[in-house]
Amino acid sequence: MNNIVKKELVCGINAVSQIIHVRPKSIETIFFHKSQNKRVKNIIEKASKLRIDIIEKDSLFFESHFTNQNHQKVAISCNQRIEENEQFLESLLNKKELTILILEGITDPHNVGACLRSAAGADVDAVIVPKNRSCHLTPVVRKISTGASELIPFVVVTNLVRTINKLQKNGLIIYGADLSATESHDEVEYSRKKGIVIGSEDKGIRKLTRDNCDQLVKINMSERIESLNASVSAGILLFEMRRQIKINSQQI
Repeated sequence: MNNIVKKELVCGINAVSQIIHVRPKSIETIFFHKSQNKRVKNIIEKASKLRIDIIEKDSLFFESHFTNQNHQKVAISCNQRIEENEQFLESLLNKKELTILILEGITDPHNVGACLRSAAGADVDAVIVPKNRSCHLTPVVRKISTGASELIPFVVVTNLVRTINKLQKNGLIIYGADLSATESHDEVEYSRKKGIVIGSEDKGIRKLTRDNCDQLVKINMSERIESLNASVSAGILLFEMRRQIKINSQQI
């Protein structure tokens, strides 16, 4: 079997800093443009101590490789971040407390990156996306997540409903974010082991997925708008779940 390690370019101060911190051995080269930014200087100093190759590049290099991205004049060539498969979930199922974010039909990398950032802030254990019709772990996702993609397992599954059913058989309660729900997100007492399904802003979650959720919840909001961005919805729901976990842990 030919195990070729794929390389990728990742830009941005936060994303680069997190990769240096979490998996420095995966880095091949750091590229930078002469800068007075203290954070970029710190990155170069750390890279030098780790004996990572450092190459100075001009502005054209960054503009040509990172069109319409806020590259912040620093980037790395590194081993591509590995996406996990369904088997990875087995390692999580025995946890007494477990929170999984499930994204369905979200194809915008900016949205997925922002969801990862919220998930990291809310101590989520894993993020699941379906193999088809969903954005995966691209360099843009990595950049927007500001390093959060290095902290959370990103799991790609073939059949989302089948995965949901498997999680349920292992004790997880699956909640679905849906505008048709009767209960508000802050009125629900969430299970210690749970998953929350978030769909795209325009379509929401599929009927089949919705029918397989244990409970639907909605975010109460002004009638002046119809829906929230998926990453905003994810943040509101995940932090409410985290708030309840903290309260419950204080009562034990």
